[in-house]
Amino acid sequence: MLFNLPKQDKNSKDLSLKYRVYLAPMTSVDVDNYPKPEKATIKQKVLKADEKYNYLDGDARTLVMNVEPGENQFKGAPKVTIIIEGLTPDSLEYVYANAGEDFNMIVERCSDGRKFIMGDPCSGGMRMQYTSIGVLEGGNAGICVEFTGGQCNQPVLFYDAEFDVVADEAPVAPAKAAVQTS
Repeated sequence: MLFNLPKQDKNSKDLSLKYRVYLAPMTSVDVDNYPKPEKATIKQKVLKADEKYNYLDGDARTLVMNVEPGENQFKGAPKVTIIIEGLTPDSLEYVYANAGEDFNMIVERCSDGRKFIMGDPCSGGMRMQYTSIGVLEGGNAGICVEFTGGQCNQPVLFYDAEFDVVADEAPVAPAKAAVQTS
């Protein structure tokens, strides 16, 4: 049986794994009371009271998380590359306003809910810089950003504690169409 089938929402086509990256400026981190890891896991909040994370969403093929070996064999430098898909005034403003800033970062693997934390006081935070704006691999428009931390003996840890996130703003209602169809 045939029936009319309008063009499908692009979200229905994406079956890839998702991730969410939470970012907080290092000025929001409680450096004096940063918790010690237990079994390579941080189990307490790391931000100061009333501080919150912001987030970026994406799919797994646009995130690369690595630890590069340091000059000292016992230390490594965390590095995360993220592609912000799409080029909008908001995404450009976000990148320009935050380039060169240091962040505490939590990466959530949404397939299983596991969280990883990087950018502790030892590493000095994860410094954000953009490496490309415009047409990226695959021909899509977007912004490639890189977060790099300093050398640390535990550059990536699991994260298993509560944390607060800035609430999303209510979406703006779309303008009514000026074109009338009949």
